[in-house]
Amino acid sequence: MRRRLLRALVAVVAVAAVLSGCAAVGGGGGARIQFSLFGDGMSQPFGVRLTGLQPGEPVVVSVRAHTAAGWLSSRAVYAVPPDGRVQLWSQEPISGPYPRPDGAGLLWSLTGPSLSQRQLEQQWVRGALDLRFRAEQAGLSVATAVLHRAPLAAGTSDRDVLGSDLIATGDPEAAGLAAPEKVGLLVESVPTPVDLRPGVIVIDGDDDGGSGAFAAHQIAAAGFPVFVLPAFVPEGRIAGSAALSVETFDAALTWFSSLPIVDEGRIFVYGTGPSSSLALWFASHDPERVHGVFAASGATALQCTSEAGSPLLIQHDLPLPCANPERTIAGTDILPLQRIPGPVVLACGTADQLLPTACDWTRAGEQARGKKDGDAFLYSEGAGHEISTPPELPIGLSDLPPATAQATEDARVAFWQLVLARLAGAMRP
Repeated sequence: MRRRLLRALVAVVAVAAVLSGCAAVGGGGGARIQFSLFGDGMSQPFGVRLTGLQPGEPVVVSVRAHTAAGWLSSRAVYAVPPDGRVQLWSQEPISGPYPRPDGAGLLWSLTGPSLSQRQLEQQWVRGALDLRFRAEQAGLSVATAVLHRAPLAAGTSDRDVLGSDLIATGDPEAAGLAAPEKVGLLVESVPTPVDLRPGVIVIDGDDDGGSGAFAAHQIAAAGFPVFVLPAFVPEGRIAGSAALSVETFDAALTWFSSLPIVDEGRIFVYGTGPSSSLALWFASHDPERVHGVFAASGATALQCTSEAGSPLLIQHDLPLPCANPERTIAGTDILPLQRIPGPVVLACGTADQLLPTACDWTRAGEQARGKKDGDAFLYSEGAGHEISTPPELPIGLSDLPPATAQATEDARVAFWQLVLARLAGAMRP
């Protein structure tokens, strides 16, 4: 119900804004494709409206976009009512990759060449996109239009953070770092805000669309500084192997908190998928320096990465105790989330196939936490695993059934609204 209300709100705003959108005309008959715009960013919502269509004749609405790896495409078919108008945000398609009304459904349902993680990041974080819309009736093109989408990285800058940066703070926890070693990535908005802002440390997992590159630039574009700290897959290591030490996080937190733009009393930790429990562990074990936490589609206990006991975290060169992933939730120690002083935002999908117990873990975390102002626990009915990917991006959805894909996209909208709202709410007057 919550997701439907959020989508309905976008639809209402779209109706009010459509006259300010851009429009293009192609073919004969006066048919038009109009866009209601809320910004040109890749993950910002938009609506599509067609006017001047032949009533009673179905219209095929398609979109194509050219990328370095090849063409992306999507299409849906709509019935045309007597007034000749079709609004994608309020009308169900006759057929298509989503079953319910969706103003931007033709963007997040794009399919095309299979891409590596590096290629995905290059395309959606660094690359712009021109969406070429076409409306066809009775086999003839009646209207075309082009909608430009700016990359996620627009309005942001990033730079590598080295061991030498952390060592320079004098924090003894940084003593074991190699000076030339890359520790993480700092992502900031451009121009730099003049007032203090809440900061976010993104624990970067190896979970595709939930990776730090997508989350970090989404947060930084909203005006909040981000430190991306890799938890898995550093060079020379096997994907999914433990790589993060408590000392590295502590040193990174000290350095990040010292930046002039960062409000050291309003630091959040963000983790998704396998890195969710890491973010929750750091937030609950350092409540003096970590204000709040965002996590999606993961466990609320520190689990080992295998039955053999492979650890997620290392402290003083020793593995921290972790639970056997084969144990039941009831038999596993839930992290002490009640210690976290600020907002806790957790999300899960009831149709998560990668971690079918995701919502059980979230529920256990909510029970351990208790009721506190600012918290949000999002149980997304019918949604899959990749909730933390920013909205509108066609990542991690193409292999899902249409209803699951749309529910997952709705969950992304709801999750990111909560994340950005809690960050904005943490700004001091």
